[in-house]
Amino acid sequence: MGSRDTLAVTAANRLGWNKIAARRNAEPAAFFLAGNTTLDEVEIQFLPDVRSKSLLHLACANGNDSLSWAARGASVTGIDISDVAIRIAQATAEATGMDARFRVADVYNLPADLGRFDIVYMSWGGICWMPDLQRWAETGRDLLRPGGIFALFEHHPLWEILSVHDGKLSVVGDYFSRQPRDIEHTDAAKRPTGCGGGGDADLTSFVWPVSDVLTALSGAGLSIDRFTEGSLATMYEGLGSQAAFLPAYYAVLASKPDD
Repeated sequence: MGSRDTLAVTAANRLGWNKIAARRNAEPAAFFLAGNTTLDEVEIQFLPDVRSKSLLHLACANGNDSLSWAARGASVTGIDISDVAIRIAQATAEATGMDARFRVADVYNLPADLGRFDIVYMSWGGICWMPDLQRWAETGRDLLRPGGIFALFEHHPLWEILSVHDGKLSVVGDYFSRQPRDIEHTDAAKRPTGCGGGGDADLTSFVWPVSDVLTALSGAGLSIDRFTEGSLATMYEGLGSQAAFLPAYYAVLASKPDD
């Protein structure tokens, strides 16, 4: 996808996200001050010690996960395309007094003064909004200090194209299409935590095979240090014990070579 096409997709999605950002379950400051977290255990295991490290959260939404990392000792910067989401995140950060700040920015058009980080992080439901994987990976690389880590924790794309109805599994998308798809209201209701977004927004997403994501990271000159896939029964609700037979998420750690 060309640069202009990429920015056209993200600009249109910005309008959609601004419609629904205020309804996306932002945790209050008290939640973080009480020691609670929105991070999944796999994230904590993959990034066990972030103390005193600088962390950039790409597509941070309302800052829930960003502030969860700040509570674990990271110095966090979050960026998101939605100015509504960023206002919510910044207000919560200020109320907690944590080492976190938030800026409105498109991943494909970042401010020049953003700096370099020990960790570049993207969490669940982020990669499907990236129109250009290679440019995304190169952007992450350029934001890392030498020896820094690119950390990605994502819903498995297989989950994005499967659906459970009456205990039966059906295929509702093409794993290999790599083409933009417009999110319909029925999808939004079906996938409130994934790439459906939720609500009445018009959004365009992509299903990226895991191989494409790993190839993009490797093609950007990053070294794939750790990769895992896992199941999560709640993501295939209604399938019973067989939900454990299907991948629900994957996680990647990739490092930037030292100079």
